[in-house]
Amino acid sequence: MRSTRGFTLIELMIVVAIVGLLVAIGLSSTSGLVQSRRFDSAVQELSLAAKKARQAAQTRSETFTLEFTLHTPELNQDPADPPDRYAIYRGNTRPAEPEWKPMPERIWIYRTNVNGPPYKWTFDERGTITPAQMGTIVLQDGTRLDPGLADATALPEYLRSKTTNP
Repeated sequence: MRSTRGFTLIELMIVVAIVGLLVAIGLSSTSGLVQSRRFDSAVQELSLAAKKARQAAQTRSETFTLEFTLHTPELNQDPADPPDRYAIYRGNTRPAEPEWKPMPERIWIYRTNVNGPPYKWTFDERGTITPAQMGTIVLQDGTRLDPGLADATALPEYLRSKTTNP
């Protein structure tokens, strides 16, 4: 008499294939989520740095500066290690050795219409910057470059035309 307990080899192979497919789908969506979180974190980090510089200027009644660098492919051929960084310092003249902080991995300060280099916002004791220093900073996720951004001549108009991140 034949036993009806257990699974056949075909049933077991089908279950393993289904589980493998579900794991593959889950891993692909998770990697996009991780990069999206990293990008959001970079936006918050740079925004917080600007707020800290502004708040320090107001609290201490002194001038404070937020300075940042742009991603320059000619200087850095390895996109996994971009030179993008920022620093906050007292006054409007960069100290000999400012405390540079790097942007998160694979996130670049891709473009700006802030006058420079050096690219900086200097906050006076009231926490304001001069109109000449006003501008937009564009961060770029190093894994998904937006080709239209490089060709855009007017940065504010290009950014207004985008409904979501590229």
